[in-house]
Amino acid sequence: MALRMPFAAVLTALMFLVPPAPAVADEPRPAEVCTAGAAAVPLGQDPPTDLPLVMSCFDSEAEALAFIRAGAPGDFEQLAPEAAARDAVATVMLGKSWTGLARGGAQLIHWGTGSGCFGVTYGFPTLASGWNNTIRSAEGFSNCWASHYDGSSYSGAVLTCAPYCSSLGALDAKTSSIVYRPTGTFG
Repeated sequence: MALRMPFAAVLTALMFLVPPAPAVADEPRPAEVCTAGAAAVPLGQDPPTDLPLVMSCFDSEAEALAFIRAGAPGDFEQLAPEAAARDAVATVMLGKSWTGLARGGAQLIHWGTGSGCFGVTYGFPTLASGWNNTIRSAEGFSNCWASHYDGSSYSGAVLTCAPYCSSLGALDAKTSSIVYRPTGTFG
């Protein structure tokens, strides 16, 4: 009996000295906050399906929003080089998407040229690999409702967040493209 107590004490002490094995992620996680931009398309015209994917990622929401307010420098020029060379164009936040329910998890902030969904739409025909099929909640801003599609280039089933969805229901973690439309307009 006397031998069992010291052995148990040593075993218990060793358990606290050995570090736990590192957690292994099933898939790479997107950065905490990323932004993606689009150019305005007049209402009634189809959103383009061949837009370049222009994305930047940040450590915080405050940094991402400051980047958008500053005109998305560098990203805007990639998205619309002819407009950037010709005009000073405002940028505006269109909507947010999250990887978790009810505004939880990593965040993707969409921005666009102009002043929001006033007579125009904005399309995101594809999402970056870390964001494709990971969105679980979403919200539209600047007079925009967000239509989430389960296929790229605005195909397949659609759910419109008017303006907020705490869950995407049947499209939970299935979004592959998004269109921001004027309030009152469904996809």
